[in-house]
Amino acid sequence: MINDPKLTFIINTIKDAYTNFGKYDKTSLTDKAAFDLVTSTDFNIENYIISKIKEQYPQDIILSEETNSDTVVAQGLCTWTIDPIDGTYNMANGIKIYGIQCAVYMDGALNLAAVYIPHFDELYYAKSGEGAYLNGERITVKPNSLDHCVVSMGDFPHSRPKDIEQELKVITALSAKIARVRMFGAACMDFACVASGKTSGTVIFTKNKWDIAPGILLCKEAGALLKGNNGDYTDESNVVIAVATEELYQTVIDSLNV
Repeated sequence: MINDPKLTFIINTIKDAYTNFGKYDKTSLTDKAAFDLVTSTDFNIENYIISKIKEQYPQDIILSEETNSDTVVAQGLCTWTIDPIDGTYNMANGIKIYGIQCAVYMDGALNLAAVYIPHFDELYYAKSGEGAYLNGERITVKPNSLDHCVVSMGDFPHSRPKDIEQELKVITALSAKIARVRMFGAACMDFACVASGKTSGTVIFTKNKWDIAPGILLCKEAGALLKGNNGDYTDESNVVIAVATEELYQTVIDSLNV
């Protein structure tokens, strides 16, 4: 277990948010952009979490998907990332692979993460330097030989055609070298599966911190390699690669360069 008041606050808040506002109302579904949806569930959960943070930690900065997406992680301050429903398309179509996730940056560095996947009753959390946990039990990555590896891919980024081309290259090349390629449609599940050893890796083409910050810390604390398209992952990387072994990372990079 991790004894950290702020982490306990995150966990309780995201679980309460889902209990209070997690029921999906189909009549609230609207188009956020081309190929993108948003619902009242997204907004209600996000607003609830923000209100609780402002009550408890009024000096902190908030970076959230629906209402504060332009916020920059602050140096010298605490910055929260909030993804109220990660996997909205899944939720809207009755696919129960989605979750609520938050991360906390302290002075510009990832420090805390919590991911709640309600329909599987799975609560993942991590603190920098203190490991990653699932429902109170320590979790670690599971190295596999390539022929036993399962790797998940993030959704295709419709607004970035070049990234779609790259992702298709990875899928095509990987499918001949590993056991299975999967697409869950929710970054929270992609990273959580790597951290808990259910899959061997994930490849996600996005820079959105609300999507990837919690999972990056989970995977790092579970022993995964966190890489980008040009070496170690940084904020400038176009892709997040979280894998259990160096061999799998090299296989992904080779696939990108086909």
